[in-house]
Parts: sequence; structure tokens; C-alpha cells
Amino acid sequence: MRVLQATTARGWSGGTEQCLLLAKYMNKLGVETHILTLKETELERRAKTLGIEVVNFPNTRKFSLSEAKKLAKVLESYDVVNTHISKAHWWVWSSSFFTKKRPILVYSRRVPFKISLASRLTKYNLRTDGIVAVSPQIHDYLKKTPFLGKKVRYIPSGVELERFNPQKVKSEIRKELGIEEGALLILNVANYSEVKGHHVLLPAFKDFLRRNPKLKAYLLLAGRDTDSEEAKLEIEKLGLKGKVIPLGFRKDVPQLLKGADLFVFPSLKEGIAGSLLQAMAMEKTVVTSLVGGIKSYLKDGLNGIGVEPGSIESLVEGMERGVKEIGNEKMKEEARRTAAQFDIKRVAEKTLEFYKELLNEKRLSRV
Repeated sequence: MRVLQATTARGWSGGTEQCLLLAKYMNKLGVETHILTLKETELERRAKTLGIEVVNFPNTRKFSLSEAKKLAKVLESYDVVNTHISKAHWWVWSSSFFTKKRPILVYSRRVPFKISLASRLTKYNLRTDGIVAVSPQIHDYLKKTPFLGKKVRYIPSGVELERFNPQKVKSEIRKELGIEEGALLILNVANYSEVKGHHVLLPAFKDFLRRNPKLKAYLLLAGRDTDSEEAKLEIEKLGLKGKVIPLGFRKDVPQLLKGADLFVFPSLKEGIAGSLLQAMAMEKTVVTSLVGGIKSYLKDGLNGIGVEPGSIESLVEGMERGVKEIGNEKMKEEARRTAAQFDIKRVAEKTLEFYKELLNEKRLSRV
């Protein structure tokens, strides 16, 4: 079996990381797996560093008929193509009409948004053999969606437990940033956007500082565009310059987590929330909004602290609870056990099982 993991995402995100991890661990399982992506992306660079073969989409904004035919020739050499974003699926699906030997098409659905009738009738229905739902919420929605229900399988996104292991990771982030030992270090890892709740997090942190004047605390923002002019202006407007440190895109997330005391994640919409699971794998005290797939595994008071999405007051109270729970080793150990249920090795195995089932169904349909 030859597999192609595909995405058109130019920036780094949870879905992009899953595309890379599935290719990495499927190759380790002995299944030849390549990556289909745009040229000169972070995914391409990381894949090549890992020795994973990379195939490029036509590097254009618009997908033409001639490019679809070129891509079709690439697709013909694979048994399974798994897309990880809607645009990538559209390009692959369109090209599949020009293949002489069509591969199995699988789409991984990572967002909890409704699918239009046009998409239900076309690109997610015809010639799409399977759909992976990464959270129970997405799975339940898709199972009830006309034309798509029978194609759906729940397989969550995975966490690389060996990389996010608190016993193996060392950190000098405080030294790098000049933050004194003993100061409270709060971390958020998410691309800067409204859906990730930064418009809630920043005023909540300001209120948290006001309510706890004796506490010396800093907030680190890591992720794409957290160091943008928009983010910096908002930080300055709220009077948080020097207290909120925008780091931008970082590759050393395990080290950031190791150095942090508290992980805060106020997202408004989520699939499974990979960065939250990474924090839990690192045995961090986590404070998170209870949205999307997070509700299926975050148990308030047991393995973390849940707050109301979109509520500044609820987030402030959650952060105050979080500070009190930083020394709760039982909660942090339970967080690690929860993250272990999403081990990328097992996720890769389950995904391969799904591919094999679909390939077998295709063979039987020809008999």
C-alpha cells in the first residue's frame, strides 16, 4: 500500500502537524507514505528533514484544468490519498476524474462547521470513499448528515508522546526571555485569531493581574501572528506591554511547555485541540474553554480546569483556580494519562486499518 497525505495549508496548524505525523508514523509502520503539499512551506521543510518524500501541488492560487490533469498522474501511483483541509480535498477530488487508476480518497474533517448541500452532493460524496472525524462532536454531526453518514469513522488527532515527555524535555525559556525564577509563567499556544479566543485571553489576563496585584506573572503567546502588529497593538492598548510576551511561530513547543507553570486555552471552536493535549502530555495544569472535542476528554477538577467559552470572568476565575492547582500532582498525572489515549502511534494504526477496510470494500465491489 502506498499512501499520500495531502494539505494545501501554507502556515503551520494542528491539521498540518497531523498530516506530517501520520506520514512519519505510517512510514515507521512499514507503509510507504509521502506528503503532497505546496512548495516552500513549513510542512515541506519538516518533511524533508525527516526524510519523508514530498510531492508538490501546482503552486498557484487557482487550480486549472491542465494542473488537474498533471496532478491526476501523481495520484495514480498511490493506493490511498488522505486530504487534511477542504481546499486540498477539492483539488485532489477534481483531479481524480482524470485518473486512469483512481486511489481511495479519504478526507479528514477537523473543523466543527456545517457542510453545504453542494459539498454534500459532490466533493464529500461522489468519489470520496471515507471521512475521518477527529472529534466526537464532528463525528456525530457527520453521521446525521445526508449522503455522508455511512462514510464516517471517528479517529482523533494524535499526540507525539515521546516528544512531549516532561521527563525528557529541558527548558531555558525563562533564561532566554529574562524571566526570573519564581514568577508565574502562563502559556498559550495558538495561531492569533478571534476563534482561538485571544480577544478573551488578553483582557482576562489584565483583569487577573488587577485581582492579584502581589503576583508577578507573565503571559507568553506562541503561534503564527502572535507577534503581528495587530497583536502588539492590542497588547499595548490594554497596557500589557512587558507582561504579555508575543513569541510568534515557535518550533520548540515542548520546551515552552516545560518552562511554563500554567497553560491557558480559551478557544471558541475546536476539533480536538492538539496543543491542549500536548500541554496535558507535558503534565501541565491546564485551563481551557469547554468547546468541541475538548468536552469529550477534559474533566473539570480531574485532569484540568474547564471554563465557559467567550467569558472573560469565567477565564479569570479559571486562571485563579489554575494557580491554586499548580502543585496538584494527581491532576497533572491524570492529564498525562488522558493525553496518552491520543498516542499518535495508535492513531496511525487505526487510520491504516480504516484505509485497509476501504481498499477491501473497493476490491469486493469489483468482484
